[in-house]
Amino acid sequence: MTLQQLKDLLAVVSHGGYRAAARALDISQAGLTKSIAKLEDTYAVTLLERTAKGIVLTPEGQAFVSHARSILLEAERAEEWLRGLHSPKPVEVRLGASPCPSLSLAPIVLRDFRTACPDATIHVTERASTELFEAIRDNRLDLAITRLPFNPDASDLHIDVLYKTSAAIMARKGHPLQHATSIRDLEKSEWVVVGNPARPGQQDESVQELFIQHQLGRPTFAAVSDSLFGALSMLLESDCVARFPAALLHHPLAKGSLAKIQVREQLHLEYEVGLVYKAGRRMAPQTLQLMSMLKSFSRMLKQV
Repeated sequence: MTLQQLKDLLAVVSHGGYRAAARALDISQAGLTKSIAKLEDTYAVTLLERTAKGIVLTPEGQAFVSHARSILLEAERAEEWLRGLHSPKPVEVRLGASPCPSLSLAPIVLRDFRTACPDATIHVTERASTELFEAIRDNRLDLAITRLPFNPDASDLHIDVLYKTSAAIMARKGHPLQHATSIRDLEKSEWVVVGNPARPGQQDESVQELFIQHQLGRPTFAAVSDSLFGALSMLLESDCVARFPAALLHHPLAKGSLAKIQVREQLHLEYEVGLVYKAGRRMAPQTLQLMSMLKSFSRMLKQV
């Protein structure tokens, strides 16, 4: 298996076929076909197949593509490091955050981190926890501070549990259902969630867990925003409801505008927030510094 074979495979996947991929790579279609065929023959596996709708990944191909992306991203990072030996580039730390820590933890820590590491640039991605786990695995993020799902598949990840917190179901002040007392009262409601608008189905899993637990089927998602405050603005201008960090009710940008819906089934539910990163991955000193600061500040949250 070579890096070029992986690049060829991903090109076919991203361009939807051999012809377009060959044109993008500036190689012959025959050469591209031969490259992928050799990869498949070496490991006795079929990664791509032709259908009436065109070229599609087989189940084995879908599983392998995530590994291929991860390998190529690591190869690019290694190449950048080698080139940087002669022309050092600014340090970048890629941090993922789910809504709760992005509201209460990340802003304060990032302020102090900038003082400690002024030459480092932080790229922050706000997503639901399932997406953040996936991005850590694919090496698109260095670390994530996120709500931890129940029984996470973390065989290839390292997870440090930081603290426990709670969520609240909320809506705009004056909402027709603001005095509801059961999740069943909200069964027909439309929800605003934080997630990736470009990826249907990758919404805030905490709402789905609540519905599944009480056998209510799937919730109806009216809007998906890639940021907590984008979702908040949609919530304030609609009759939708949301399950957001309880701390949002007291945030200066939302205080007095939101009503907490006292749904009894989730009043005492807590969930864990943790620091997630890939097991065995070599971290830059600045990334390690950020990890240490996140852990330190989270200990303060436990004492509040």
